[in-house]
Amino acid sequence: MKKILVFSFRFIGDAMLSTAVIQPLRAHFPNAHITFLVGPSAFDLLANDTQLDTTLIYDNRGEHEGIKGRIKLIRTLRREKFDLVVNLRDSFTARCIGAKHWGLVRGDRERHAVTRYLEVLSKQGVETTDAQPHLQLTETEQTTAYNFLAEAGATSERLLIGIHPGGNWEYKLWSADKYAQLVTDLYKEQNATILLFAGPNERKLQTQVADMMDISPILVKTENLREVAALIAACDVYIGNDTGPMHIAAAVRTPVIALFGSTNHIRSGPYGDKHTVVQSGIDLGCNPCHPGRHPGGCGAGSCAVIDAITVEHVLAAVERYITLGTSL
Repeated sequence: MKKILVFSFRFIGDAMLSTAVIQPLRAHFPNAHITFLVGPSAFDLLANDTQLDTTLIYDNRGEHEGIKGRIKLIRTLRREKFDLVVNLRDSFTARCIGAKHWGLVRGDRERHAVTRYLEVLSKQGVETTDAQPHLQLTETEQTTAYNFLAEAGATSERLLIGIHPGGNWEYKLWSADKYAQLVTDLYKEQNATILLFAGPNERKLQTQVADMMDISPILVKTENLREVAALIAACDVYIGNDTGPMHIAAAVRTPVIALFGSTNHIRSGPYGDKHTVVQSGIDLGCNPCHPGRHPGGCGAGSCAVIDAITVEHVLAAVERYITLGTSL
């Protein structure tokens, strides 16, 4: 196999999970040229990743929208003369590229997404033991993050905790006031330095949470996802909702404490043994639900399941990392 195309995903979190296939493909086909096909937002994160040879954009809301756009994409990809397509999206388009096709295994979907992606390879005889999502940062990116933290006054003697209170769906979100209380308690109990992350459309939430805190966090306002990833990699612990940055944190090997309520952690939680999913334990009979399946059908405007997670629940999870010495 000289040229391999991986059909990845549009959203950042899904694309991050799909990077689990890179290492096994590299090991099995050491001389292959590996290309990832991703959405525009994920492209910014993976375009300069040294694990990949090429990253291409699939913009189904732009130039590849509709039948004409899909035909254009197929023609573009066929010109590349790929030998193998690894179809993680179960996309019909992937079957039209004129290459050998490896697709998803039909069966139980109540498994982690990474498990299902790796199964695409293992059923073809590719060894996938210990494979997991990974984002490869450059030395320059890590140095830039270090300099930012140094200028902000962060020191290596203090616990550095990344907090991201946002997310792309309101039913996934833990409340801003609880995040503010969490930060206050982490500062008092652990003398922690806090990095407060936010996406481009979450500046208002970031300011809201910061204003409710008893301390001044370090606000991360860069929109460069590679810079965000490098700063998350510098953290001792990352805490957040079910969002793309949560999967970025896991992919740069930072221990994650993920808050789940409405969505299914079995399928889309942080992948790996050193991460913790915090839940309230409440079952309303409608959870888990999903943004793509009649989102917010309850009409409540927020999810009572995630609202029931207490600050004490999250603090206990942080304490476990400190007590066990996990990556701290």
